[in-house]
Amino acid sequence: MKKVLIAMAATGLTAGAFAQSNVTIYGSLDASVAYVNNIGGNSVMRLDQGTTQPDRFGFKGNEDLGGGLKATFQLEGGFATNTGAMTSAGNLFNRMSTVGLAGNFGAVTLGHMPDLVFDYAGKLSNGYLLTNWYLFHPGNLDNLANTFQFNDAVRYTTPDLAGLRLSGMYGFGGVAGNSSEGRNISAGGTYTNGPLTAVLAYSKLNNRIAGYAGSFLSSVDLGTAGTSINSLSTLAAGLSYTIGTVKLNTVYTQTKIDLTSMSPEQKNLDVGAAWHYTPANALNVGYTRSTLNDGSWNQVSLGNVYSLSKSTDVYVQAAYQRTGGDAKLAFMNGTGLSGGSSQLVTSVGIHHSF
Repeated sequence: MKKVLIAMAATGLTAGAFAQSNVTIYGSLDASVAYVNNIGGNSVMRLDQGTTQPDRFGFKGNEDLGGGLKATFQLEGGFATNTGAMTSAGNLFNRMSTVGLAGNFGAVTLGHMPDLVFDYAGKLSNGYLLTNWYLFHPGNLDNLANTFQFNDAVRYTTPDLAGLRLSGMYGFGGVAGNSSEGRNISAGGTYTNGPLTAVLAYSKLNNRIAGYAGSFLSSVDLGTAGTSINSLSTLAAGLSYTIGTVKLNTVYTQTKIDLTSMSPEQKNLDVGAAWHYTPANALNVGYTRSTLNDGSWNQVSLGNVYSLSKSTDVYVQAAYQRTGGDAKLAFMNGTGLSGGSSQLVTSVGIHHSF
């Protein structure tokens, strides 16, 4: 990240006034050569984007208003390094667009932003801590992959209370005569004490659009991309603990899917470890079990990240998923729906942040 000084001479502002503000430009670019053995029954070699971190660019900053009070803002957009396209067509700052105030009272933020299940529990998941996008759960129903942010939202976060922070969010639906349509709510807390971090979070999203490409269960039709789900309610809990050069993590999520004729539940459990066996190398190992009704998906992963510098990494990673019970198709995040009960993806790539 780099601090950017913006010339102010034309505005007539004094250097003293400008010194109270700062703006940071930041970003992340990631691309890998990936092999997927089964998409609709066929294998493919391709270039994938954002497999260790999402490709993004952004601006964030604050202004010191005095007395411990600051004005804050953040603008962040997601894109694909392999094509240059925005992840959400027509929405430049599709990941974050906020303005707020922060001080001794905590922080109030308004705008477009992630929910607390991602912001708290998602950051302890295998997909996040093991830097492997393929490890998020089938259909991303719990939104740990942060692909569904809240629009028109207000968030309050308490100050640090001896390691504890609590947050609440409300996303206005904005539909006249129907206050529940499109409404989103979220609440959560995180506690940090030395090497231990513990989180608990809840979100309920009304009328969320399905983000997956097809049905992956035999007995439940979850619809396809573009289908509006009445509501998704997710409860999430997670822990991480650092022992020397090893960071352990676990996350559990339970999502109730409110469909017109039924309300199935998806449950997910992540267990992972990141071992920094040299200052430059991290070995990442993970296991995930997901269930939905009588179907199950078991997934294992292995990867190594080598840091060329503080900003640039190269990596190799692999993930394998196999279904059980009523789950008819393997479905790893970001790979595409398989044509059978198993799926393997391997990738070799480079990541750079600024």
